[in-house]
Amino acid sequence: MINSISSGASFEPMQRPKAQPLTSEQTELMSETLSQFDPENLTTADAQSIVAAFQEAGIQPGQEMQELMAEAGFDAAQVGEMGRPEGGRPPGPPPQGGAEQVNTQEMVSYLDELLTNYSDQLNDEDKASILASVQEKFGLSQSDSLLSVKA
Repeated sequence: MINSISSGASFEPMQRPKAQPLTSEQTELMSETLSQFDPENLTTADAQSIVAAFQEAGIQPGQEMQELMAEAGFDAAQVGEMGRPEGGRPPGPPPQGGAEQVNTQEMVSYLDELLTNYSDQLNDEDKASILASVQEKFGLSQSDSLLSVKA
């Protein structure tokens, strides 16, 4: 579980990061992309195409994306689940090497994205996998911690 991780890096009090608002171009691309598919007969290939198009356009999961997809008749969580590559786990971002300073805002945003999309489907193995992905993304070893809570 994430809250059982030992403390090594200090963070400011956590605030829920705000998703980047969609640009008009991204909104238009979403509408055009979704109009090509039938939400009632969505296939895995369809979902993968939608996910790929959104990723290519830099569209990140968030409330605005979910609302736009719902307006078009799509369940964003279902499309995300169906659009995942084989293996079940969402792909992590490419690892960043070196002893860089951890960008806490980026880490919190990444965790929030993962947990928002998959929280109702997570078991302990999934949580461990997410933790490993976060550690890999931010160049942390298993002994490094993600959170430091100080009074």
